[in-house]
Amino acid sequence: MHITSMYHININCRDFDVSLAFYQKLGFVVEMPFPEAGHPMVGEGLAVGDHWVKGALLRLGSEHGATRLDLLEWIRPRNQEPSPLTLTDPGMVRIALSTTDFEADVAALREMGVSFLSDPIYRTLPDGTRVPFFVCFRDPDGNVLELVQRPLPA
Repeated sequence: MHITSMYHININCRDFDVSLAFYQKLGFVVEMPFPEAGHPMVGEGLAVGDHWVKGALLRLGSEHGATRLDLLEWIRPRNQEPSPLTLTDPGMVRIALSTTDFEADVAALREMGVSFLSDPIYRTLPDGTRVPFFVCFRDPDGNVLELVQRPLPA
């Protein structure tokens, strides 16, 4: 195998414009807008047949291996209301985003009106210092996102 990284994660949404605005507030930028259309190669490759989709490839960061989201609103076939997943269900249930300033980003998310699954979680280091660890919240479609402040390299 010659796999080197994850290229993107696909997130289907009910309203592309609402979800795009949300992810842009998180720092994602549109790398490649997709025209609202259908395409035979996409229909064949995704095994969805005749379709109509609106979306864009979003990027977080500027480096070659930056995190990317493939954000799509399916017009045809129309999105069905998904059964909400719990964080213990099999499958992809959470996307973790790394931050360098946990407190500032939590405050910004609160300012955006984001609801958290719990209060932010902190951990205590061996020296007794209390440091930010993670907090989970939902996007406009109910997908769980996690904000993580990773420890500094030793």
